[in-house]
Parts: sequence; C-alpha cells; structure tokens
Amino acid sequence: MSEVLVILSPRATLEDRKQIARLAAPTQSISERVYVAQSNPGVLAQLRSAPGIALVLTGSEGVGGLPSLSEEEALFVRAWIAGRQPKKQRIGEGLDWDTPPMTPPDQKAG
Repeated sequence: MSEVLVILSPRATLEDRKQIARLAAPTQSISERVYVAQSNPGVLAQLRSAPGIALVLTGSEGVGGLPSLSEEEALFVRAWIAGRQPKKQRIGEGLDWDTPPMTPPDQKAG
C-alpha cells in the first residue's frame, strides 16, 4: 500500500465518491474533495480513470496545474507535495556551529 492524494471533481456524484472510497478510502482530509488515502499500486490506474476524479498524485510525479481548489485545499495539497520532496543535505548539518569548514557568525572565512 502506498499513500496517494486524491482530488475529486466538483461534479463528482455521491455514487462516484462511494466508488472512489472503495478503491482508496480517506485517511486524512481537508474537504470532501481533497484527501489522502492508502492505495494499492495495482489499483492506481483504475483510481485515476474513475468517474469523479480530477487528479490522483503519488508524490513522485511533477505537478503541472492543479484543479481549482479553495485556499485551504491548495495549502493542504502543497504541504503534502512538499512532504514528499527529497530532503536537502546542508553542509555541516548536525555539526556544531564552529566545526570546520563552518565559521562562527562573527568571523569571516579566510
């Protein structure tokens, strides 16, 4: 099972929602249209082609344009996407501030 972000079409019917929930039941949601679910990779193509689906994201693909979302829904989607991006490796991560090659904030390198 893997986590997916499901965005339903504004025109999704109650029957569409029930069918989609059978394929990927919500585990977290911001609204009736936007939620996170656990889904089997084998069901992903079926989920993406289900009536009432606007977009299904796995976190590994790039995101072009998002469907029309409320401010809260858009924030939820951006946070979910950001949480799946590779972590940046910073020079000196986890080291003391004065460990070489780092310099204290009041000193210049060189």
